[in-house]
Amino acid sequence: MQNNDENDVRPKSQFYKYAAINFAFFITMTFNGYVVVFLQSIGFNAQQVGTITALNSGVGIFASPFWGTLSDKLRSLKKVIILALTVASLLFVLIPFVSRLSVWGISLLFVLLPVTMFFRMPLMSLIDNWMLRNARAEKLNYGSLRAYGALSFALAAFALGYIIPLIGVDYVFYISIIFALPAIFLMVFVKGSEDDAASAKKSISFKEMQIGQLFKNYYLITYIIFTIFLRIPFQGSMIFLPFLIDEVGGDIAQLGIIMGLRALVEIPVMMIFNRLRQRFPLYMLIIVSAALFALEFILYSTVSTFTMVIALSILHGVANGLTIPAGASYVFSLAPEHLKATAQTIMASTTSIAGILGGLIGGLLIAMFSIMQFYLVIGIMLALATILYAASFTIGERLLKIKKPGLSLM
Repeated sequence: MQNNDENDVRPKSQFYKYAAINFAFFITMTFNGYVVVFLQSIGFNAQQVGTITALNSGVGIFASPFWGTLSDKLRSLKKVIILALTVASLLFVLIPFVSRLSVWGISLLFVLLPVTMFFRMPLMSLIDNWMLRNARAEKLNYGSLRAYGALSFALAAFALGYIIPLIGVDYVFYISIIFALPAIFLMVFVKGSEDDAASAKKSISFKEMQIGQLFKNYYLITYIIFTIFLRIPFQGSMIFLPFLIDEVGGDIAQLGIIMGLRALVEIPVMMIFNRLRQRFPLYMLIIVSAALFALEFILYSTVSTFTMVIALSILHGVANGLTIPAGASYVFSLAPEHLKATAQTIMASTTSIAGILGGLIGGLLIAMFSIMQFYLVIGIMLALATILYAASFTIGERLLKIKKPGLSLM
């Protein structure tokens, strides 16, 4: 029989194990931001970048719910994460080689990148869901765990921002496989409470899963719809950020500095997330973060120097530091127990839908007008969507008589 001291030790040791996984995993995600930089460096214009991003997002629409539903069916998130991360890492390293190949004048990147993203795009929602499950089971602070991921992302992004201009953007893909190995290793050997619980359960049929339950929750459905309208400008802003940097005279290879600063600012916000959720409902934190994103995009339309773009990264970091844990926790709290991974990856698929529209619309707007006008338009679009989303809670409570989600302290 364990004494109290031994019971205290295990949660602490588990916290650091989970923190180590987040730290290692989000280093591998840092390299994603350089795909557009690489495409731009080999001569892709805004419309071509928008098209290939739309293809990637099109694959993501099906990939995210596929992996999430498979996880819930097998009742093992961990196995799915290990498989997807391993294959995605192997494919990612092939990108510079394949960029030199074409068929009938069409780059084979239009094939390889979507296939790679089929495995890579759902990973963040899957790892967040696995962390949330274990944090809840072991009464750990999810926001603090996620902050370790933001820290490693920041450190890796800063490093890449200074190193890549010296060695070339091609090397992002070569070194990515090296940094994927610790994340894969830790996922294989660290066992969480949910892994123990899952091993005792049999896989279930799709009929038994009753996926339709997800679409009977008014507040989950309104959040899914809002997320699409949030992610269209958000994904567009991310895709075309290198073009904004180029417009104001910055070096696009220094994108990592902006990415790093954003992630660094996220850390203190995530660290106080548990305190915030004890004072405010999760949906209020989501609305505030969306308003901050809208303000960021509108201000981007006024920048004239690279330094100003860097300064606005602080605003982005605060907003993202709120929306990442609040969004994941909100979906987790609303979804049925046996469909939590499916719900998270359906949310990830909304990012893919938005990526298609954000890439295509952004490419057209930039070609027709300018990068500055593009940011002004998406900022106004997001501001209007946020106002309508805030109004949906009044509609739900007063007209439909559905009680609003309260404080979520899990």
